[in-house]
Amino acid sequence: MLSTIRNLFSPGDEDKQPEPVCFLAGSAARLAPIRDALAIYKANGEHFPSIPALLEAAAGRPPDLVFLDLTLSVAACHDALAALAALPRRGAVQLVSPAETHTYEQVCAIGQLRFAGEQKGLKMMAALQPPYQADAVCRTVQELGLRRDEAGRPKVTLAQALKNDWLQLWYQPKIDLATKRLSGAEGLIRVHHPKHGVIFPDKFLPGASEDDMLALTERVILSALGDWDALAGNGIPLKLAVNTPVSALVKLPIAQMLREQRPHAPNWPGLILEVTEDEIVKDLDIANDVANELRAHHCNLAIDDFGAGYSSLARLRQLPFSELKIDRSYVTACDSDRTNAGVVEVIVELAHRFGLKTVAEGIETTHESHKLQGIGCHVGQGYLFARPMEKDKFVQLLRRRTVVDPADQARESLGRPLPALRFNARP
Repeated sequence: MLSTIRNLFSPGDEDKQPEPVCFLAGSAARLAPIRDALAIYKANGEHFPSIPALLEAAAGRPPDLVFLDLTLSVAACHDALAALAALPRRGAVQLVSPAETHTYEQVCAIGQLRFAGEQKGLKMMAALQPPYQADAVCRTVQELGLRRDEAGRPKVTLAQALKNDWLQLWYQPKIDLATKRLSGAEGLIRVHHPKHGVIFPDKFLPGASEDDMLALTERVILSALGDWDALAGNGIPLKLAVNTPVSALVKLPIAQMLREQRPHAPNWPGLILEVTEDEIVKDLDIANDVANELRAHHCNLAIDDFGAGYSSLARLRQLPFSELKIDRSYVTACDSDRTNAGVVEVIVELAHRFGLKTVAEGIETTHESHKLQGIGCHVGQGYLFARPMEKDKFVQLLRRRTVVDPADQARESLGRPLPALRFNARP
């Protein structure tokens, strides 16, 4: 099991908390933008010109996060990983690549380093590539719970975000595990505060009123329908999925929204509404009629976080849903944890019997991906492939990391549907 990073800063206790320890090893000039980004979030980074200097400091102060410049030798990086794993408290490691695109040899080297770190129990973050933007560093810092300024930030509510139009829909790709082709994307809500930057749902959704949640759901669905046109205009006609509370299925005129706002392009693949397992079982009978109506408008349901609610798949099958998303708690370390692997195998087998597509979320390692593919899981989603990102960056990512077969382009010129794009997983 991968080690996890403790949350160093609890709200209201900032003065009692130590500063996070962030080390950077390698070229000072190359790593300067990362140090600047860390300073913005009050997680100051200490630079070391060499691995031995970093390890000497780490012996006295085990770091919470280490950035390793890959211009250092691969052997030196392997030595660093071994030494960091031997510390009494293991932190996270983010490899810093000097290149925007990688040769085959570079991809292999990065993959070997990530694998070596994971095997030693380190939390290996996805490689950081230039330009080293502050928001990319911010996501790492937030994910690891290292933000010192969290306690001093103002409370942002969903009502405020709706009123001030601070909401953004970010996208994370969904990958066919067998073919490595792009099969779709999930839209995930974020707040972009004009002063405090990106704020994640766990900070603004708790305590939201039902009316605000319904307003959010309506905005998310309409945004996804509009974004599909923009993606298709860039040659990316993906099937999008968004999260929806069960109450919205009953209280929002979703069928009317789809009828009036849906794209009318012949290659529109439809929309997926993800509802959590524990919510759907409470209103199963009520939601059934609504789900059938949505299906007539090319809108299907997916059961999100399946396995967390311990409900009966046979009972859930009363609804016309098309996807089953396996809870990430079972996906994590499914390649090495027999219990998790067993649960995933049972879920996938049952889903196959019902003719459902299975989606594993939270995939972080190639070993998890290979295990899930071997079990028969259809689709994967997680940091191994890409993190959630703004729509424009999502389009840029797909342009940079997808490959279209010339035969597929010929099919499109004949007016036939374009197959899913092949997606090269990140190193």
